Amino acid sequence: MQILNQLETEPIPIEEEEKRHTQRLLVGVLCALILTGSVLGGYLFLRKRHERQVAAAAAAEKVEKSKPKVEVIVDDAMIDGKKSILGGTVHNISGEALHNVAVELQLRKRTGGGIETRVVIPETTELAPDASARYKLEVAVQDYGSVTFSKVLVSDPHVAVAFKAMPGAERPPMDAPASKTVVVSKPVPKGEEFLNTEKNPGKVP
Repeated sequence: MQILNQLETEPIPIEEEEKRHTQRLLVGVLCALILTGSVLGGYLFLRKRHERQVAAAAAAEKVEKSKPKVEVIVDDAMIDGKKSILGGTVHNISGEALHNVAVELQLRKRTGGGIETRVVIPETTELAPDASARYKLEVAVQDYGSVTFSKVLVSDPHVAVAFKAMPGAERPPMDAPASKTVVVSKPVPKGEEFLNTEKNPGKVP
């Protein structure tokens, strides 16, 4: 009876219970926000770090690809009768073996000025580090006016690799044309024409 009387005389603190519930709810939401923010911040941090790592790897790969692997010594075109001999040397300056090596030349035609591409296989297509090989191509002098060294190709199928070119053997000077003596004959005097000299004096009227 006493307990019932106490319940009747002491009302249940509903407002205080609601206030405590609201406080607990706010604390829970705040903790959830903090946790979500931490997770999101960690994700963004890891993502940015990953992007930086990928960018650094891409930059390193780009530098590695742009670093010359082959040194090319390009000789001047040599004339042999009606043929033009194009040649030079490819030198592997990388630290790795190069397979299926070839060079690409661009020939400019005398007629029309068009460009013709030729792939030239050197004397050996397998180049160990610091190994060299000669390449040579013969073309008709009358067909082509100039040549440009274009690419160094490796692997199968062929892919271009970075190279640096250097001048090689120079074309020997051409022989000077043989001198000729030209004799010019003087015209023979005709009629009244004569040379007025001591041996052939002129007549005074």
